[in-house]
Amino acid sequence: MKLKSSYSLTALAVISVLSHQAHANEESMMEEVSVVGKKISYANNQVDVSMLQQQAPVTSVLAVIDNLPGISINEGDAFGGDDWSTSITMRGFSIDGSQQQLGMTIDGLPNGGSNYGGGSKANRYLDAENMSTVEVAQGTSDVSSASLDALGGTFNFVSRDPGMQKQTTFAYSQGDHDASRYFVRHETGQIFDNTYAYVSYSQTSNKRWIGSGDNGGADRQHFEAKFVSEFGKLSLTGRFSYDDVEEDNYNSVSKEQFAQTPDWDQLTWDWTGIPHFDQMYAEGWSTLRENSLAYLKFDYQISATSSLTLTPYFHKMKGRGDWIPPYLNTVVDEDGNPTNKGGSNTRYGFTDQQGNPLTPAADCDANYSWPWTSGPGLHPACYPDDAVPVMSYRHTHYGKDRFGFTGNYQLTLGDHDVLAGVWYEDIDRDESRDWHKVIDARILHHFDSTPYWVQYENNFQTDVLKLYLQDNISFGDLTVNLGAQKYLVDIQKTDNFSGSVVKEINSDSELLYNAGAVYQLSQELEIFTGYSENFSAIKDLVLERNEANVDDLEPETAENIDIGIRYSNDDLQFSATLYDIQFDNRISLIAPGAEVEGIVYDQGDGTYRNDGGIKSRGIELAANYRVNDKWSLYAAYTKNNSEYTQTIENTVDGVRTVEVVGDTDVIDAVEDMVTLSLDYYSGNLRGGLSAKYTGKRQGGYLDILSDPSQRNQVDGYTLLDLNIGYHLPVANTLVDSIDLAFVVNNITDKRYLSSGTGNGFSYYIGGPRTAALTLTANF
Repeated sequence: MKLKSSYSLTALAVISVLSHQAHANEESMMEEVSVVGKKISYANNQVDVSMLQQQAPVTSVLAVIDNLPGISINEGDAFGGDDWSTSITMRGFSIDGSQQQLGMTIDGLPNGGSNYGGGSKANRYLDAENMSTVEVAQGTSDVSSASLDALGGTFNFVSRDPGMQKQTTFAYSQGDHDASRYFVRHETGQIFDNTYAYVSYSQTSNKRWIGSGDNGGADRQHFEAKFVSEFGKLSLTGRFSYDDVEEDNYNSVSKEQFAQTPDWDQLTWDWTGIPHFDQMYAEGWSTLRENSLAYLKFDYQISATSSLTLTPYFHKMKGRGDWIPPYLNTVVDEDGNPTNKGGSNTRYGFTDQQGNPLTPAADCDANYSWPWTSGPGLHPACYPDDAVPVMSYRHTHYGKDRFGFTGNYQLTLGDHDVLAGVWYEDIDRDESRDWHKVIDARILHHFDSTPYWVQYENNFQTDVLKLYLQDNISFGDLTVNLGAQKYLVDIQKTDNFSGSVVKEINSDSELLYNAGAVYQLSQELEIFTGYSENFSAIKDLVLERNEANVDDLEPETAENIDIGIRYSNDDLQFSATLYDIQFDNRISLIAPGAEVEGIVYDQGDGTYRNDGGIKSRGIELAANYRVNDKWSLYAAYTKNNSEYTQTIENTVDGVRTVEVVGDTDVIDAVEDMVTLSLDYYSGNLRGGLSAKYTGKRQGGYLDILSDPSQRNQVDGYTLLDLNIGYHLPVANTLVDSIDLAFVVNNITDKRYLSSGTGNGFSYYIGGPRTAALTLTANF
């Protein structure tokens, strides 16, 4: 990147999250991307050009970081078109359906969390063609990172800046599973004598790879615009993105179900008219989301030694999650009177011809239950032949408005580069759940748009203030950084039925310190070490359940230590990092859930608690070697050992069970990962072949006493990917150039279990062999 000349190399260390917003054209950005990291005092890596080319544009942008050391990306959909089944793990920390332990930012700005119910991962904000790189801070997070989740590090997805020349780009992708994608971008070139800008639009769709016909899929509309303007010492950058997606989900399966049918997730694609089968109808398991994110970045160069940056932003998200329970509810208030808001419910699965609820036959017992929803009383065998089946269409509505700003002041005084900063955010989140009657469960899942029951309706207000200060001190070949940060987080829950505040909690951090050093042994070789105290605030999610149980919760914390070495010359880049992490106050939910044994559709109560901690130790190696002008080789290896620090017990109905056992491996934490990539460039032709081995993972405990020797274990797997491309300049025509790119993921069509659900007993099936062809024309 092109940085103003007053920015020293050590300054780059403390403003790395924000520096990508400086002005540069796409070509200069790409040339300076280094896969083995910047010269700062903690492990960090960046996506390079070859990694971008390993994925088709139709694929989620999350997939491009999978080959970096320490990282495992798992998406149930072949193209990443299902947020429900997506997970990310790094150094034993996870982003999945129940955990947010890794930070994620877009151009240095917070993504609003990565969970399913109220967050939005990077794929909601960026198209592949508009992404410059991804900056990954493993373990020891950057002090200026604007995230409430960065226990184990941060992913910063960087959008490309506008090009210098006027140009229009059109791309079309076609792939397996009926995948198609249209993309168009117009670059303005210079306008108003000081501004460069672009606008883009894309439409992407694909079917679920499992099943056929009515097997569901994903459809996405996406728009982006960005500009950069120069006003002397003031630089102004603005960006807006809008994303509208409808995704049909994948279901997790047990190891036994996978062994029996490794290409079926137990969802169906033919409507039978029998609710206890049709509750698994794929098109009834859906995620709908709209995301809009806008920011303006003011970068003012006060003097040759100081600068001020201020970036206000706004994010609006609204969405819905769908399920189709095989019953209707009768709801009464606390006095036993019928109501359509709140209250308590009883289920009925069949009515007579006049619509009156029927009770099951007296001899209908648990023998008439089925794998997906536990308990008797809903099976057709429990009712007369002329009984009418009924179903609900359950909607959980999500809404979030975020307004905030980041700001920092940088000052260079002799050998000191000082960074002082602030992050403020106001979050207004709504969540409600309503139930709609399926009009005729014998025909299809079409539902009455007016709900017959609103189960709950809540509002959550969160105020975030982060202050940080860091000094980078140069002692010749030695650079030392010292810093501190402080979070002030307040959360309030309001029950919209009553209009009253139900609960308020405080999730402030202690004063968190970080320190590190980089020593330049030679022009090519350096060693580094870093220590940081990381923090994850208590989420408003804990108030969705029984809020009376949260008073004793402590925020999650982690102490991270990195020690490493980096080597870089014209042909070889190499890094090696040893890390040691102590994760404390892990917050877990103890509640019934969407487990393999059954789905609890009207789940409400549960208990959040601090479940001890995790210790992670390991080594990460990465190397990029330029064999000659045409060939380059990349390799990465990770050895990770993550263990629970203490035994956590739970008692249900007087029966003691053990949730986790101290000094045993963490559920779903990958132990070994190996990546090898060979890339070829010759004139207009390019190509690459990459392989990644993901090692075994531990699952849940198999017996009631949780004997650690009787643990479920998930096998490792190796995936092989291929990409080939050809870029053809065209002279003296309307078209400037044409590019053809062909990508095949999972060439060997390996069947494997990818991400888990966190309980250690159910997993999502990884995508099959999938190919996509993209034609791009520049005008």
